[in-house]
Amino acid sequence: MGYRLMKENITFKKTEWLKFFAIAIMVTVVPSLLKSPYDWIIAFFMILIILLRFAYINKRNDFLSKQKLNSLSTSSNDQVRMLHSQKIMLELSNTMIQVSGLKELMSIILNKAIEVIPKAKFGSILVMNHEGYLEFQAIVGFDDDLYNITLDPKESYQWQATGGHFSGPIIIEDLMKYSKEFINEDTYNSMKDMDALSLKSSLSAPILIDGQFYGSINIDSEENNMFDDQDLTLMAYFANQATIAITNHQLYEKLLHLSKYDGLTKVLNRPYFEELFENNLAKSKRYEEKVTLVVVDLNNFKQINDLYGHSIGDFVLTTFAERFSNMIRETDLLARYGGDEFVIVFFKSDYEQTLIKLESIHLNITSQPIDLTTLEKRIHCSFSYGLAEFPRDGDSLKTLFHIADHRMYEMKPK
Repeated sequence: MGYRLMKENITFKKTEWLKFFAIAIMVTVVPSLLKSPYDWIIAFFMILIILLRFAYINKRNDFLSKQKLNSLSTSSNDQVRMLHSQKIMLELSNTMIQVSGLKELMSIILNKAIEVIPKAKFGSILVMNHEGYLEFQAIVGFDDDLYNITLDPKESYQWQATGGHFSGPIIIEDLMKYSKEFINEDTYNSMKDMDALSLKSSLSAPILIDGQFYGSINIDSEENNMFDDQDLTLMAYFANQATIAITNHQLYEKLLHLSKYDGLTKVLNRPYFEELFENNLAKSKRYEEKVTLVVVDLNNFKQINDLYGHSIGDFVLTTFAERFSNMIRETDLLARYGGDEFVIVFFKSDYEQTLIKLESIHLNITSQPIDLTTLEKRIHCSFSYGLAEFPRDGDSLKTLFHIADHRMYEMKPK
């Protein structure tokens, strides 16, 4: 940079010396050559042309110098911004390893994006929920009531601007136009009351999971024409980080679910059931509440497997578990203990109350055969059960299960 500035100074000095010699020649030599008024007129215009030429050279040198200085300044600013962006990206990568909560991750990603793209003070990340609607997972600069708003994916700026054809980050101008045309009237009015629709431009990037639209990250401004191509490149990075965070969270949720629930029937698995039972039994002891444990076993399940195959047997198990689950309270526990054996725990329920409930469930399930559509058959599913009450029959899971299991086998068809 110093070399270029020095070179400009040398060029300028050469021009000054040339001007000096030209003027000296015109003053000392030229007058002796002029013989007539016509010669003087020609000489005047020649001198004028030379002076204008020098003026042009000076102006051009000044312009080039300023242009180079501006270029150097812009280049320097870009380098500073690039280094700052790299620092933020490294911080984000390190943070994402340590944080597991999705909302917290989304908030960190959004704040880092705004820190790197400081032309706007507003931002949001929307993520698809289980019902197929977009929820605000992170916001900056907006009222917290925005978290209560859900949007149809087609109401999002990203969808409106692309028609559902997502290829990467985009710059959207005239946001008010999109809002009025596409957002549901009630939602529009709610967001307007929160002052969430006063924005004019947005830098928006889709979040794609397995190639499907899953949400968007948006950086917004109250002014038009605030974003450029460099911002688009940065937004692509942050959208990718959001995608990684969501994918990892989904994987974590799946692993967590598998650690707690039976893979086939989706009810509690044995280890997690035992953990929940011990925690709840401690509360029941403290408040002197009765608890009834029930052991359930399907009748003739081996014959179903042998006759129709294990895939039909699995279907019978899942159907049975689903029906049973729908007939107990959310506060009760239902777990698959192994094979065709299930355990149910009814809290704040004594032996007699639970027995009445079991008889009703048994009647309901046995009176509704399971349809085997592929075989065009119907299977009548029945089960045997045994009960044990806390504290009357015991005060531990091992004791209660042993008694209930014994009573269940007494009920089994001989």
